[in-house]
Amino acid sequence: MIDYSHQRAELPASRWKAVRLGLRLANNYLGTVLVVWFYALWVLIGLILCLVFIPVAIGGKEDAFKNGLNPIAWYCFVVPLAVLAAATWGVKFFSRLLWCAIPEPLLAAFLALASMIGRLGVVIGVVYLWLRGGPWGKGLLLPEVVACSGIAWLGLVAEWGFIRTLEHEFIPVANPAQSSGEMDNAGVNIGEAERETEPHKQNILKRDLGEWFKRRFPNGYKLVVWILFPLGYAAVSSLADNGDPRAVPEAILRVAVIAPAILQTFWIPSDKLHRLINAFSHTASVK
Repeated sequence: MIDYSHQRAELPASRWKAVRLGLRLANNYLGTVLVVWFYALWVLIGLILCLVFIPVAIGGKEDAFKNGLNPIAWYCFVVPLAVLAAATWGVKFFSRLLWCAIPEPLLAAFLALASMIGRLGVVIGVVYLWLRGGPWGKGLLLPEVVACSGIAWLGLVAEWGFIRTLEHEFIPVANPAQSSGEMDNAGVNIGEAERETEPHKQNILKRDLGEWFKRRFPNGYKLVVWILFPLGYAAVSSLADNGDPRAVPEAILRVAVIAPAILQTFWIPSDKLHRLINAFSHTASVK
């Protein structure tokens, strides 16, 4: 049994509605899906253009082809993709702004404010790079930009803390008075389910290793996907570009500086947000 006795009917209805809307916006995949589909479409177009480039190169007109392709790539790919990503980031920014309306607990309100400061750090860093001019690759290593990135990283930590705080505060816990009979039945059902799935296990050659690794080592999976893989990709790309191992630390630092903006745009802890949205419907009274 789940204990829903801890009611929070005293929450102001308007502020509660704002927080719940913020959680729903934070759990929205629309912008991410649009960006992925747009990028996939241009991958297909890029493959077609590669086939077109072959006869152009044979005819010795590759310079004219590149000159004609540059404005198309800029105005039909880079700019629309940047607009989609910026719009997605803006929706997430607005969702965190709504989080600040939470009346309690006080720690959650403080963390929501810290997350907003972290997102403003990205805005300040982008505006600084824009006004400064020059190559963005070198500008990412400036102390001012690195400081803004550090603030953004702290904002992401605050967002994680905000979600964890609300989980502890609002998600109901199992009733300690739950009967031992129900516990025993649950254990029997779990044991039967494990025995039923035992014969269907696949051997190591047919198993989805990525899914298995994600279930077996969830923290290790997140470490590999969100940290090791991007850093490894940056290192390999840097070596492929100039072959200088000394450029690898700079490439990794650039990835670390850019990463907060990417995470602020596309990071969606959907399972946690979904549970919070459902829990609030039980623990809050909305008028």
